[in-house]
Amino acid sequence: MEANKTLVTEFVLTGLTDLPGLQVPLFLVFLVIYLTTMVGNLGLIFLIWKESHLHTPMYSFLGSLAFADACSSSSVTPKMLMNFFSKDHISFIECSSVPSF
Repeated sequence: MEANKTLVTEFVLTGLTDLPGLQVPLFLVFLVIYLTTMVGNLGLIFLIWKESHLHTPMYSFLGSLAFADACSSSSVTPKMLMNFFSKDHISFIECSSVPSF
């Protein structure tokens, strides 16, 4: 009996659309969402840090969640925004590795 010995080393992510007219509006929509996320999370962290009466366990937990959200958003979204205007395909290695900036 012969087993399947196919080794996948690359695949192509096609993105949201191939229409050039939609690339700029989609880029702007996701940029606004990203900026809103970052301003909200960093603003919450700053507010919790600045106001002494918010130094309770509940607000520490909320600050930790805001920090985690800001970190995860910053690791994925900038690469996605760059890919809107890139003609290159994403390899399997790029997709499975940690993004580098």
